[in-house]
Amino acid sequence: MEGVNLVCFLLLLGAISDGFSCVQISAMNSGIHCTESEKIALIKFRQGFRNPLQSMSSWMLEENCCKWKGVECDNKTGHVIALDLHKQFLQGEFATSLLGLPHLRHLDLSQIDFLGAQVPEFISTFKNLEYLNLSKNKFRGTIPEHLGNLSRLQFLDLSDGFSLRVDNLQWIRHLFSMKILDLSGVDMSDAKNWLHDINLLTSLTELHMSACQLDQLLPSNSFMNLTSSLRIFDLSLNHFQAPIPSWLFNTSHSLVYLNLTRSQVRGLLPNAFGNMYSLRVVDLSDNSLLGNLPPTFVNMSSVTFLDISRKSLEGNLPPALSSKLKILDLSNNNMEGPLARSIAQLRQLVVLDVSWNSFNDSITDHFLNFSNLQVLDLSSNSIILNLTATWMPRFQLDFIGLQSCQLSTHFPLWLQTQKEFSFVDISGAELSGKVPEWFWNLSAKVKHMNISNNYFRGEVPEVTERLTSLEELDLSWNNFDGPLPHFSPTMMTLILDHNSFNGTLSDCWRYGKNLAVLNLARNDLSGEVPHSIGYLTTLRWNKFEGNIPLEICQLKSLIILDLSSNALSGTIPKCVGNFLTLAGVEEVPSLIYGPFEVYREDVMMMLKERGYDHRAHFFLGIDLSENHLSGEIPGEITTLVQLRFLNLSWNNLTGAIPHDISNLHNLEALDVSRNALSCFLPSNMVKLDYLAIANFSYNRLTGKIPTGNQFATFSTDCYIGNPDLCGVPVSQGCSGHFHEDITHCNSNSPRKQEVDATQSNENNWLDESSFYISMGIGFITTFWVFWTTLLLKKSWRYAYMRYLDNMANKIYK
Repeated sequence: MEGVNLVCFLLLLGAISDGFSCVQISAMNSGIHCTESEKIALIKFRQGFRNPLQSMSSWMLEENCCKWKGVECDNKTGHVIALDLHKQFLQGEFATSLLGLPHLRHLDLSQIDFLGAQVPEFISTFKNLEYLNLSKNKFRGTIPEHLGNLSRLQFLDLSDGFSLRVDNLQWIRHLFSMKILDLSGVDMSDAKNWLHDINLLTSLTELHMSACQLDQLLPSNSFMNLTSSLRIFDLSLNHFQAPIPSWLFNTSHSLVYLNLTRSQVRGLLPNAFGNMYSLRVVDLSDNSLLGNLPPTFVNMSSVTFLDISRKSLEGNLPPALSSKLKILDLSNNNMEGPLARSIAQLRQLVVLDVSWNSFNDSITDHFLNFSNLQVLDLSSNSIILNLTATWMPRFQLDFIGLQSCQLSTHFPLWLQTQKEFSFVDISGAELSGKVPEWFWNLSAKVKHMNISNNYFRGEVPEVTERLTSLEELDLSWNNFDGPLPHFSPTMMTLILDHNSFNGTLSDCWRYGKNLAVLNLARNDLSGEVPHSIGYLTTLRWNKFEGNIPLEICQLKSLIILDLSSNALSGTIPKCVGNFLTLAGVEEVPSLIYGPFEVYREDVMMMLKERGYDHRAHFFLGIDLSENHLSGEIPGEITTLVQLRFLNLSWNNLTGAIPHDISNLHNLEALDVSRNALSCFLPSNMVKLDYLAIANFSYNRLTGKIPTGNQFATFSTDCYIGNPDLCGVPVSQGCSGHFHEDITHCNSNSPRKQEVDATQSNENNWLDESSFYISMGIGFITTFWVFWTTLLLKKSWRYAYMRYLDNMANKIYK
């Protein structure tokens, strides 16, 4: 979906920028010869590159340099006036020999790797330069202020210099002729008066400052004339935390392109948008805008691209929008009410995405009378597609998103007309019966297919193997049965859980190394876990037995390991600590709002929405519950510092909870119930600030329950079935109970050391005088208690006498 939008977006941007396209270097310099000094300068410049052979093969000493690729000369003087080496995959040095070309007007060295060098200051000596493109050069450091000397410069592109920064933009004021300025990716966090400096460029027609770490959107003075000539304005991916400024609408009749996506603008959408008659592209997606879509949007009659997705917009869609709209994306909002009447007039639509809203409407054939539509996403609304059985749409869709739409009880016949789609989602549509044979052969281009959460039955035919482009398939939560079909080796995601597939899997893994996600849970499959299961990011099996194979630790891209509800035995492999983690995973938001099942189902969707590659190398969850696993919980598991949920319940695990479990500082859910775990709960578990779900019930745990932080929120049910646990919230107090026998714990273990340290801390309240008094009382009390017990308890007497005999024997020996 995002790819389709991007293509359309770039096409529109290209159309908008027709009048501002870069100067192209002409290869026609017939009859003109360059000067010898400039020819030598070019040769020396060429020598600074490591790999010039292919891209600069025409640069030969014996030939006229005006005919060299990327070189243009003045038709009268023969001086080199333009050098364009962009996209030549060069790598090397930005040599000072370029100073031998003093007449340069056009210099494009974009996408050349200058190996982390600084932007050379000598560029400021090219007084005739009108066009300078140094984008994507891997430069580092501060942009030299001497660039302000290039007073004739009309085009400057230093974009994608994510290692470049500016301390201020005062030097930009001297570029009086500047028309197109692109500093996207440059760190401008220290340039506090950037807006005031840019405001002095009265000829500016394009301004691109995406991802510049800007945090101020209001000028230092109240006057802004920037928009009087501006046509393209891109401030996306910044950190403004402010409303859309009013100065943007003052003199905005020339603006055709506005991009504030993910710039953290907030507040209501201003009604003043209705005054921007010339706007053609509006992208306000991924912000914190609230309220209704202003009715004045009707006045923007030239808009062809409108994206206000992933916000908190609410209310109804205006009854009329620009009839020129080609792309409309209002997805992931809180909008409601009717939809059909607002889209019926948008005959030029190519992309219609209103998914994940609360629109409530019945749409008939008449309202889908589009001829150019390629993307249709009505998912997750209350929409009924009341289409006639004979309807023949005039469009060919690439993206079909109808999740949770009511399509009727039978398979929609109109889908037979769609032969070119790459994405189809008709999940949760209450469809039943068998999937028609023709559906599996509709489009050879399909990459993503989701027909889950319906009532489909029958076997999945082997014809799916012919879908050679298929990468993601979700057939879950249906009534499919029979053996697992063969799928293309290009498959990356295969979700078949909650069906009735049966049979066994051979040890020969047949889905190829591209498979990233596999979910076979809740079926009737059996047999051992195959030993050739590498490269998965999510692993879920059903009704498998035997030991967990050590090969599982080779899953270097694993995100979720789910082997729950099987018949696995043996121990948990210690090599689980080898799973890779990713620094920065803290950005992944918390998802625990309910049981583990909710977490598992939502995590992959969340990763996709957040832009994480579904094969990203970090680890989120382990679920080995409901098996026959034995042995101890391996301490190596505590090295998975980004682990979010851990479920080891309903097994036969013994020993202690690892002392270093506090290292799992991102842990949100922990379930070790229904095992035979012993020893104390580590007191440092109170450091697990994000722990929202915990269950230690039905084990053999002893001692005091940790107190404070998240542990104050856990109920008695979390500890039931451990009669030797004491403290809050169980009813049993810890007086005299905390020092009970712990011989089942290793005396040299961190667990025992923790108990000793805890006991020592609890006695620190004794001062020196009270210590001696209590020592005397304790001696007398202990003396009489000891001898009284020996007199009354026969077993103690025998044990004591044997002890004395043994001691005597040792002494005499």
